[in-house]
Amino acid sequence: MKSMTGFAQRRFVFNGLSLHIIIKSLNHRFLDISFKGTGINPTTEKLIKDIARNRVFRGKLEVMFDIFDSDQRKCDIHFNDRLSWEILDKLLPFKKRYKNKIGLSLDALLKIPMIFHLDYLAENYTQEEKDEIQRSLESVFADFLKSREQEGKSIAENIGKSIEEIEHRLGFVEKEADQVENELFLKFKEKIEKYLKEFEHEVEERRILQEAAILAEKSCVNEEINRLATHARRLKDLLVDETLEVKGREADFLAQEMQREAHTIASKTNSMKVHEHVLHIRRAIEKIKQQVQNVE
Repeated sequence: MKSMTGFAQRRFVFNGLSLHIIIKSLNHRFLDISFKGTGINPTTEKLIKDIARNRVFRGKLEVMFDIFDSDQRKCDIHFNDRLSWEILDKLLPFKKRYKNKIGLSLDALLKIPMIFHLDYLAENYTQEEKDEIQRSLESVFADFLKSREQEGKSIAENIGKSIEEIEHRLGFVEKEADQVENELFLKFKEKIEKYLKEFEHEVEERRILQEAAILAEKSCVNEEINRLATHARRLKDLLVDETLEVKGREADFLAQEMQREAHTIASKTNSMKVHEHVLHIRRAIEKIKQQVQNVE
């Protein structure tokens, strides 16, 4: 089981190149990869996507890739002269109105989007440098995956503890529910006999027992208990299933079904002892629901 959140960063220096790579991810329904940094271009974007392919399936992934090169011949510097002059022309009336109290420094001008842009030309790098860049990216990505796996292991342990709590409580609920059903049966039988006696109706004992059993069965929660236990076992198996890469969606579905069965059990019985155990079960399920939201 892997978490959807992870983080890794490293710096690399070789052949006059300095790389700073940061990879982080947050929860997301699908896989969404965004790129930032001076070293991002179509070549590096494709390289990063190829590295992530079949290794990351869900999460909002952000890759920051900054590259600093002492060889300026490998850079393509863009300065948008036309846009800069248009901006200055628009500011000129303001300067006249406020008598030169408004100024625009060169540093502020360069921070305006689309004014200044620096591209590193991938075709100017040697094959050795390209291979080193790829190894650097793969190294950081391996650390990133390791962080997701470590957090996923912690999540699985917490979910496992919650499942143990649910199974432990279900044992008490099942015993108490059987006792409650027997008590209800006797209670309904007594009421039916009393009702018939008051109205002087003669009914066979077997008929009375059938009616009492039908009424008592409406409060029976054995089916809900069995379904809840089945979902819990399936979730436990899912935690250790190494054949599945994506487990979050199924885990979330199982948690919702477990919650639904717990609600039904609580609504079908008036036993305070059953309600006490169901309360603990619902707390454990809520913990599971919160945990699986972070599972890939």
